[in-house]
Amino acid sequence: MRGLRWLLFAPLLGVLAACTTPMFTMPPGPPDYRIGFSEGCDAGYASAGSPFYEPTNVDEPTRSDEPYFSGWQAGYYRCLANYQRIQRATSVLLGPP
Repeated sequence: MRGLRWLLFAPLLGVLAACTTPMFTMPPGPPDYRIGFSEGCDAGYASAGSPFYEPTNVDEPTRSDEPYFSGWQAGYYRCLANYQRIQRATSVLLGPP
């Protein structure tokens, strides 16, 4: 039964874990906000431990460019939380019975 769950759930995990937010699905806003969101999202996935991103020390950008800064923060925290949800779901479905 556990192997069957893995076979059903593995493709979905692969698709979700490999995804970053494409530019056409980003929240609306000025271009600097959207670029910040994309780069923050990548940093969020890396911080959460996604195997598709190299682990790095994440340095939050400065507030000097406000649209970029707020976009970066929004992307970082959204993608960090998304990947952590994926990890919890995987643990629940594939963890010990």
